Amino acid sequence: MGVVEVGEFFDHGVLRRNVKIVYGGREDLFFESAVSPGFADAHAHPQVVDVGGPGLWRHSYEWLENRRLRVDEAGIRRDRELSSMLAMAAILSSLVDGATLVALTGSLEGNVAALLALPVAPRVVLLPTVMESDGWSTPEHVYAEYVRNLSRWDGYFNMGFFVHSLRKAGKSYLLASYKTATKLGVPFALHLSEGVDESRALVEVLGEAPRNVIAVHCIEGAENCKQLGLRVVHCPTSNLYLYGRTLKGLEFFDSLGSDWPLVTGSILAAYRDAVRVHGPSLELLRKATSGGYRVFGMNGVGDIVAFDEGLDKVIRGEARPKAVIVSGQLVVGEGAIPRMGIGRRDIEKLKEEAVRLAFERYGV
Repeated sequence: MGVVEVGEFFDHGVLRRNVKIVYGGREDLFFESAVSPGFADAHAHPQVVDVGGPGLWRHSYEWLENRRLRVDEAGIRRDRELSSMLAMAAILSSLVDGATLVALTGSLEGNVAALLALPVAPRVVLLPTVMESDGWSTPEHVYAEYVRNLSRWDGYFNMGFFVHSLRKAGKSYLLASYKTATKLGVPFALHLSEGVDESRALVEVLGEAPRNVIAVHCIEGAENCKQLGLRVVHCPTSNLYLYGRTLKGLEFFDSLGSDWPLVTGSILAAYRDAVRVHGPSLELLRKATSGGYRVFGMNGVGDIVAFDEGLDKVIRGEARPKAVIVSGQLVVGEGAIPRMGIGRRDIEKLKEEAVRLAFERYGV
């Protein structure tokens, strides 16, 4: 067993100094600062390669109905090989940027295939998108896959339901997903109040006060989302890109999400945008790390992201991770993944190739 020595250690919201941590490696390591757990990307669409360009849309439904995509999204979702390749690129990019937990929406088959193919990964919550449209999952499909893969849900991986939104999923799909998730005790999430306040409508559809609901965005009626007890995932990058506005107060959200890791960058980019909006603070760093673990009820023991810079630069989003440890095992060292023999440049090439193939095969 090796030892990690850390000058400044932000450990589950508590600042400690001159700490020694035992991990599963052979070498002793030293870093100026570290955070445990690492960054948690609480909302990522790995199969999204184009969003129709920026704009100042009023809300998500206006954007969805009027955007001009350059790719056939349904075709990409149906292509298991390509969906898997895109998911691998998103997972590895997130990992080297310090994500020790990622919540993946989108293609269930593609995301599962990516995880099975990778020798290393962060902790992953699979949230297949439920929607009454071509290429998306049904509630029954998600439940069947959850049961079929029960042996995998061990605290390293988990699976739940992601209903696209109130207007795009249909009441029957939403209720079936919500009731099944509640019965199984697994995460239930959806896009909510992305420009139009939908908190009251959610209560009407569910027929009760929401229980253990994860709401992504909530940029309109943020106070109502929090009053309902929703666990809110804040996606500052995509909100600013599409709507020119985002959540203003730290009190209105619990965690951060990248939304489109292959388009606008990983959770580290989203954290930097959050710093620009909310200012640097330990509270924002807590929400970006252990906050995501709390949202999904995931165990973060042994998950660490370490830096050669002081904690002040980490708080400001100015430091790039040097090492990433997941469940006590070193998976990233000096910006490279030893078990795969690849570094940041290789991962960037994989990302570029996957996106190029998506446009080549399904460009419109």
